Amino acid sequence: MTIEDGYFLIEGRLFGPQSSAFEAVRLVVSDASYYVEIDGSRNGLQGDLRELKIEPAVGSSTRKIYLPGGQLFETDELDKVEHLKGGGFWTGLAKTERFGWHLVPLAIATPFLAFGLYRTLIPLFISFAMFMTPDGMIKTIDKNTIKTIDFTLTKPSNLPRSRKAEIQTIFKRLAKNAEGQSDKARRKPEYKLLFRSGDKIGPNAFALPGGTIVMTDALVHMFPKEDYVLSAVLAHEIGHVEHEHSLRQLYRALGMAAMIGLIAGDAGPMLEDIVLEGSALLALSFSRKHEMQADDFSYDILSGTGQRADGLIRFFEKLGEDMPIPESGEWMMTHPLSQKRIENIQAHIEADKDADK
Repeated sequence: MTIEDGYFLIEGRLFGPQSSAFEAVRLVVSDASYYVEIDGSRNGLQGDLRELKIEPAVGSSTRKIYLPGGQLFETDELDKVEHLKGGGFWTGLAKTERFGWHLVPLAIATPFLAFGLYRTLIPLFISFAMFMTPDGMIKTIDKNTIKTIDFTLTKPSNLPRSRKAEIQTIFKRLAKNAEGQSDKARRKPEYKLLFRSGDKIGPNAFALPGGTIVMTDALVHMFPKEDYVLSAVLAHEIGHVEHEHSLRQLYRALGMAAMIGLIAGDAGPMLEDIVLEGSALLALSFSRKHEMQADDFSYDILSGTGQRADGLIRFFEKLGEDMPIPESGEWMMTHPLSQKRIENIQAHIEADKDADK
């Protein structure tokens, strides 16, 4: 931690009210007060720590602190925000609270109550939130998520124009074939394919809720003469859109915080984070069930239109050759094993063969 003359310093960015423009600043905190410093000088923003509103953590995304005048302070120094929440004034306030034995039953019951809320209320909240989400909000999520990745992760594509055109033709055909194939989608996506490059993102493709799909140059280079593989990957990403997986995962991750915020009548800042920045979406991973659904969708779209449908098998095999995937650990928590997914696609192929006999 950085302490100077009894003050606690947090580096970050200051946004004006309802503005995307920002300045590099430092939030300077004492025991019970704060002020904002720009280029070593105070800028006039100061006050009591109790006036600050610290947004809950969402994965490893940036932390946000709202100032009374509507300004937003954003920082990547996550540990310092936790220190801010747990130290100084806040620690003194916490000391005024004392634990009593009468709270023991509540402490024991809390995990069970939380589990019950998660299993019953969160699914209801997700369904309600998705039903109420306007098309304009989804388009804004796509637009601002792309802005975020362009600022933090990616660079413009270096693929030749002719190669992009070839893949765009494949994508447009798949998007047209996907129309009406899923009974999950409540709205018609506006499909578009974007190309990006960058070492931070590597060989990758991902889908956003509104139908924007990003494919990296590195992934295209992995399969220079195997367009059937790229077709399968694109069909898989379209499957995520058609089944509304991105939006479901977003609301699941933010479900409890969103529900509490809506009940308290203060969901605005959380929704602003979703719509105006999109950083929360980037921190999410699809569930095993969602990945399998997208695999099935890819196979059905390709085989149903007479195209080669085993591209994902080649994709997983290539990943295993170039980037061995660990068989345990955190990766296992959010993705099915590639071998399991290969077996799933092979089962589809065998079933189709038996049906043709």
